[in-house]
Amino acid sequence: MCDVMRNNTNEVIMRIEGLLPSYIESFADLQAESLRITRDFFGTCYIAEKEILDKMGVDQKAIETFDRYSKIITKAAVSEIDMMNSFQRTWTENMISSMKSYDDYVKVMLSSYAKVLEYTSALIPKKT
Repeated sequence: MCDVMRNNTNEVIMRIEGLLPSYIESFADLQAESLRITRDFFGTCYIAEKEILDKMGVDQKAIETFDRYSKIITKAAVSEIDMMNSFQRTWTENMISSMKSYDDYVKVMLSSYAKVLEYTSALIPKKT
């Protein structure tokens, strides 16, 4: 029974392991496309906006004030990204630690199970 369960479980594990690089690549492609679109948006926006702002006579000091405000928002966003990255790293480390503790528990349980099987086996008379 253990061989059957191990072999079938191994097939599932191998399938998941085989798909992991594809999953990571797909996510990286998605993120790269999102960032490219965002960069393009501001490049296109710049051309149209410059003409309108020039026609309106917007003061350079107003733009500088907006730049200072934008830098504050950017700094906060970067800080939040760094905090989330730290959170994800810590979460992953904690999950791995939990899995190792679970693995240790399962090994103890399987050792006890093997002893029960050995004891039970000793009680069952051999077929003759």
